[in-house]
Amino acid sequence: PACAGSRPMSWLTDRQRHGGIDRVEVPGSGSLWLCGKHLIAPDPDGTLASVGAVGVVCLNERHELIDRYPDYVDWLRLDPRAGWTPIPDLGVASHDAMTDLVVEIGRRLDDGDLVVQCGAGMGRAGTVAVGVLIAAGLDGPTALERVAAARPGAGPESGPQAALVSRWSHCATDWPRRSLAEVAGDVDEEVGSAVVVDADLPGG
Repeated sequence: PACAGSRPMSWLTDRQRHGGIDRVEVPGSGSLWLCGKHLIAPDPDGTLASVGAVGVVCLNERHELIDRYPDYVDWLRLDPRAGWTPIPDLGVASHDAMTDLVVEIGRRLDDGDLVVQCGAGMGRAGTVAVGVLIAAGLDGPTALERVAAARPGAGPESGPQAALVSRWSHCATDWPRRSLAEVAGDVDEEVGSAVVVDADLPGG
């Protein structure tokens, strides 16, 4: 029997249950849809269909998914619409890997909208979304504001993530005349590399 005073979980809203999904429009391109693992992992095909997206970029590490969502792990490995760049919670991958990821997402947006997901759709997904907006021509503060307005709380949640966005912000006025990687390389010494945390790749 239910404990006295307990209420069924049905009173929770969808956003309280799985965090919801929110659209970040990218200038001159498609849109990014930010969400957490609990929304997309049970039904990735349905999630893509619900927002009209053509692909997924997963930022979770394997250990965050495998126990509860083993079918999603298989989907990420096998479905051609899936891209998987594992990043530690509250961290970043190497600078080159993060920059390559942002550039690749920009290219994939030419084919249609993308879902970008991490644990809660906030820190890692928000940081990547800010990078995509900077690569699309926005300055850093505007990119941060746009992501936070689209999904309240989304954006850098840690020192390494904030430092990466600061580095990317130097690229805004030069994009696309110079590549994001080229301009970011100019300020490596200024920002420093000590904040970078390398991600582990999914096993198998």
